[in-house]
Amino acid sequence: MKSIVYHTLTMLEDVGMSINYPDIRHVTFDDEGGSTLHCYASCMMGTRVSIEQNQPMKFIMIFTLLDYFIDATYPELEGKSFSQKYKAIPESNDYQLMLRELFRIAKLIRNSLVHNPSSFTIKNDKLDVNYSFRGTKFCLVMSFSALNDFYTAIVMYVKGDLGEGAYFHGIMRSIYSNMISGVDYISDEFSKEINKPSDELKIMPYVRDILINPTHSIRDNKIKFEIDRKHPEWQGFDVYLKKENNEYLVPMEALNIDKEIDESDLFKNWSYVGPFPQIRKDL
Repeated sequence: MKSIVYHTLTMLEDVGMSINYPDIRHVTFDDEGGSTLHCYASCMMGTRVSIEQNQPMKFIMIFTLLDYFIDATYPELEGKSFSQKYKAIPESNDYQLMLRELFRIAKLIRNSLVHNPSSFTIKNDKLDVNYSFRGTKFCLVMSFSALNDFYTAIVMYVKGDLGEGAYFHGIMRSIYSNMISGVDYISDEFSKEINKPSDELKIMPYVRDILINPTHSIRDNKIKFEIDRKHPEWQGFDVYLKKENNEYLVPMEALNIDKEIDESDLFKNWSYVGPFPQIRKDL
């Protein structure tokens, strides 16, 4: 599975696929309390031709990856219809629920392109899908930015480079929520609503600084970070910490107002699994 995913995504990147992986910057600290920001681009963007000029082709290729991922994750669903797959995908946790709803939206768009291609239009920065089948109306209207979040979410699931832990869930809840907010209307054989995940932690997904081993102290089983950097409201930061030969990546959203975290929370939820975001330990 990894080989197929890798080569397909590499090809999509090479033909200019654009998605919104977080831009990761690193912040290092000197002995005098100063800091240095190191910037590296994280977005995927090819260099020759652009598949962004052919949105139907981009979608079909990403849908194929998603369908393959569903079959690999739930082998018992292989050979089932798309509708049967959607109904059979578990939804007992946020990981499953969001994946299930992404597949539902993808199914709606895919059937439009395959069976009613004239019903698929992108104009005025909106995707508009509208067709009927066996007396059921299928409709989806979403902003182009929401469509890009939709693609990003699928790639994050399929690629698996954020793992499946708390960090992935926090990023995915934000991307998924942003996608939903950009959906003006949806209707299919299931409902006119998109199911939402829990209200647990969300992590700002677009630009994040990684603070490399900032000064910290431990008291009453709490780790307190000495951080006085100012960040815009739209930007997040993560604290990279190495403790007893274990690596941790703690998002600011998991810290309290005093920039503290319980050691038990750190050990349970915030082990760094990688490979994304990549930690530049050579800085």
